[in-house]
Amino acid sequence: MINWAEFGFVRVSAVFPEIKLGQPLATAQSMIHHFGLLSDQGSSILLTAELALTGYSCEDLFHSESLIRESEQALIQIKKASESYSSFWVVGAPLRLQDGRFLNCAWVFHHGKVLGVIPKLFLPNMGEFYERRWFVSGRTVNEKFSHPELGEFWVSPHQVFASGPVRIGIEICHDLWAPREPSTALALKGANVILNLSASNEVVGKAAFRRKLVEVQSQKLHCAYVYLSAGTYESSKDTVFSGHTLFAELGTIVGEVAPFFQNEPHLTVDLDLERMTNARSKDVCYLESVEHDSAIAAQTGRSIMVHTVPHVAPRLSELKRKVEAYPFLAEIPDFEDVIQIQTQGLLRRVESAQAQSLIVGVSGGLDSTHALNVALRTRALSGGAKGKGKLKVIGVTLPGPGTSEKTLLIARTLLKESGVDVDLEVPISEAVAQQMKDLGKSATDRSVVYENTQARQRTQILFNLANEHRGLLVGTGDLSELALGWCTFNADQMAHYSVNGGIPKTVVKGLVGYWADLAASRILKSTLEKILDLPISPELLPPDANGQMVQNTENEIGSYRLHDFFIYHFLNHGYSREKISALAEVAFSDDAELLKTLPRTLAIFYDRFYSQQFKRTTLPPGPKVHSVSLSPRSDFRLPDEIQKRT
Repeated sequence: MINWAEFGFVRVSAVFPEIKLGQPLATAQSMIHHFGLLSDQGSSILLTAELALTGYSCEDLFHSESLIRESEQALIQIKKASESYSSFWVVGAPLRLQDGRFLNCAWVFHHGKVLGVIPKLFLPNMGEFYERRWFVSGRTVNEKFSHPELGEFWVSPHQVFASGPVRIGIEICHDLWAPREPSTALALKGANVILNLSASNEVVGKAAFRRKLVEVQSQKLHCAYVYLSAGTYESSKDTVFSGHTLFAELGTIVGEVAPFFQNEPHLTVDLDLERMTNARSKDVCYLESVEHDSAIAAQTGRSIMVHTVPHVAPRLSELKRKVEAYPFLAEIPDFEDVIQIQTQGLLRRVESAQAQSLIVGVSGGLDSTHALNVALRTRALSGGAKGKGKLKVIGVTLPGPGTSEKTLLIARTLLKESGVDVDLEVPISEAVAQQMKDLGKSATDRSVVYENTQARQRTQILFNLANEHRGLLVGTGDLSELALGWCTFNADQMAHYSVNGGIPKTVVKGLVGYWADLAASRILKSTLEKILDLPISPELLPPDANGQMVQNTENEIGSYRLHDFFIYHFLNHGYSREKISALAEVAFSDDAELLKTLPRTLAIFYDRFYSQQFKRTTLPPGPKVHSVSLSPRSDFRLPDEIQKRT
């Protein structure tokens, strides 16, 4: 059975206990109940909202001795209850120092101890906020505090709490909104999970801004950021609180309780610490910031304390987070973004080469269909919409021995309906037969030589047409094919400019569907829909007796749905083979038939990915679209000689 903790996941729970405003002892019982229950279920970090123990909106009740004393008693109860657990319990509650200063704090409990207390730095005192009426900033607080029952601990904003791979940094509400937020210094000291105990009220538009702020902070710091805001239990006298809760990881929201939907007692999410470590180690600018921050700390003597406790990893037999089955598609807010990157790249290449035409070989398959669309869009950008400008789009079909009548008809119709300037059809069967004869091959030879002869014949003709029409050959191969080396060296692997080299097959399919949705012509729309329904095939072997294609790429190498999933997690995060397999089982849990093919497809991916590197080393240029690329001039460098790795 899978233990997700072994793959770098840590379980974090944002807890929304039943809060009695101004009654810390009653609230503490609810907290202890939920904290214990969730700790037993594998949560390593549990947190509440800002001042959750007393309630944020107690106002002048914060000056009450009875509230302060009851809050202390409640904290003592929480400390005692935490003795049985090795998880971190983080509670929002006030603290009064011996000199009378009153602080808005986050208390960190672990195994029956107060590990430390983090005071809030930036106290809003404008608009609807009056925090400085009751509290002082913890900016200059950095001292030990001693209490007969709570023990001795540091009160300071400069603390990180560590256990194994988990390193926790804490800031409180408005600290994040400040120009110099404390979470940056905490992250540069190694904190990979930033907790924000908040009591952010709702006004129009604030939730959307809050979400963006949390997303950006988690991306900028390559960390997880957990933001938990006070709920509707607070006073609504002049402000309304919504309980908006956010779990962000590297710029992506992986868990959320929308405003006013805090109906459950907690939200639990498994966060991927391994992913964060990988992101930090690849970001040179981040690492330079770590070095710079360390040098300043050494010069000034101001450093962040790291409290380390023994690591006891709970067993996580179930993954509590969504795993995207189509991660590349999930990155795309709008297909127009992809097309714009591709067309601008191609247009710049056209201008640089002073090209007068774009040559696109059209097979009736997904890749060439989208490449044709990019060429047509580029023509429009150049001022040549509807074929009236200087730049021409020349579409070419090259039927050969393996071409079925069905795909040939689709390719012909696509060129006719799409609005190309020139529509050419150049049969290659005779040329292929002659080459095979020249090589001494029999007429019945169906070897790889037979297949690749067709691919190279097509590429030769397309390059020659580019010479004839002072044009550029637009490459059609996609990122998925490059990853697997599923292309013929110096054939469809080569072009003047490869517009699809930065997008995987699942995205190509989405883009063809997008073109179908936009198509004004009923015939064009129908043709594009037929292309989407076709099995993926190179069509390099003759059709069967019924005229049907006999080659199905996904039958040979496995589903591109799986391959694109592998590519994304391998290139983006450097995950192990075992982790990728485990995540795929979660992502495609609703497709039992696909999962049966998972072991074989994963083995094919690793075998081909390494053995086919030589094809990527000599790639033509093409635009990077997603966060990863296989271009040797951009993202990816690998020796050609590596054959296999597990």
